[in-house]
Amino acid sequence: MIMSKKANYSFSLFIKIIIFLIFLFARTFTGFTLFGFRLGEYFIAGSFTLLIIYSFIIPIYKKKYFLDDKKLNFFTCFLIISFFIFNFFFDTNLLDPFLYKTSSYIWSFGALVIGYNITSNIGFKINEEDIYLSFFGLFVIYIYSTRGISENLQNFFLNYSDKFEYPKGSDLLLACVFVFYLFLEKKNYSKHALFLVFIFGSLYAPLFLVKSRSGFISLFLFALLTIPSFKKNIKKIDLSFAIVFVLSVLVFVLSTSWVVSKDIVIDEEIDSELKFAITSRYRTINDNVYEREVLKLKLFYFENNRLFSSDGNLNWRLQIWQDISRDMSGSTLLIGYGYHDIIPAMDSDQRTGQDRTNINVHNYFIHILSRGGLIHLASVIAIYYLLFQKFKSQNLTKDYFLLIIPLIFNSLFDPSMENAHYPIILFLTIGLAFNKPIILDKDIL
Repeated sequence: MIMSKKANYSFSLFIKIIIFLIFLFARTFTGFTLFGFRLGEYFIAGSFTLLIIYSFIIPIYKKKYFLDDKKLNFFTCFLIISFFIFNFFFDTNLLDPFLYKTSSYIWSFGALVIGYNITSNIGFKINEEDIYLSFFGLFVIYIYSTRGISENLQNFFLNYSDKFEYPKGSDLLLACVFVFYLFLEKKNYSKHALFLVFIFGSLYAPLFLVKSRSGFISLFLFALLTIPSFKKNIKKIDLSFAIVFVLSVLVFVLSTSWVVSKDIVIDEEIDSELKFAITSRYRTINDNVYEREVLKLKLFYFENNRLFSSDGNLNWRLQIWQDISRDMSGSTLLIGYGYHDIIPAMDSDQRTGQDRTNINVHNYFIHILSRGGLIHLASVIAIYYLLFQKFKSQNLTKDYFLLIIPLIFNSLFDPSMENAHYPIILFLTIGLAFNKPIILDKDIL
């Protein structure tokens, strides 16, 4: 790809602006409609196109494989070909956009090409200004997520988007992991890098605790995974650590007070009365039985050969996952329910969410199992394993764990990987990680 320096700069700036807008407006941004299609649909279509080109066309004509890996190329081709075979088996209309929405776990792998091939070809760089603008961006996202905007502005967005909502916990997690990872790599896990991440982590922690417990745990996992790198580069603890610790506690307290004082939208897909209705255990959550019995229950318990939880949201998810695993058998277990209709376990008023539009099972791997069966689940797991092997061969094992473990863990309790933007940014970042020597002009603060 031959482009002028000005064109390279413009394209790089365009990518950075798009990423920021995704982080700031999340689902609202991807819902903007242009020429009859939403931006999220363009993202998936673009990723679909890149996956086809780099998995089939380029290997055939240039003998260059997807991510320069023959095995990865094989499994991406297998996913694509089997997708069309499965749809032939179900006799579906291949022009139906719903098919590609429910199979986005395949097409989003195309975003690896953006990070691995395209950004390196255009000379994409993360410079010093980008790093600090990213943290300013995180602060803007925090204020937007906590303070909110007026109803008039919300209506303005709704004039151009199909939905208005503030960033969910998964969106905030994605932004934090993206910025923290690039910053820590660029600054080589230095002491001052630790201080800045610690302060911003303290700022965001109360917001995560309110919006998404899985997001909070995922961010905590990310922090744990950075400890070995910090221990290797920071040899002693001095007065500056104490100062930053006190400052972080102060930031945490102020953030907690701010978040509690605001009417934060919690990541709820179900209303409170449905949380316990699916167990048929209590007639109402307001009776004395609830206060006397439910609050005594353990987090997990078995009843009638089913696993339940005293946590309403978690229990809602557990029942869906168990229904899917028990319903699937024979050819359905092998190739899934297909992509043309709602998964049978989700065909219930109790599972369609407050706005009655939810069709997601809130678990990345169970979603793959239900749509493409064991064949696709095994293939996707193989792709992640081969990506790990590729990272390992380049001494980037730590990078792989930092990106995959927190973001995939969160997707085990959230429909994030079924969104258009979350997997696109995840795989773009993985592609960027392969180009770390080129993209990250490292220096120490």
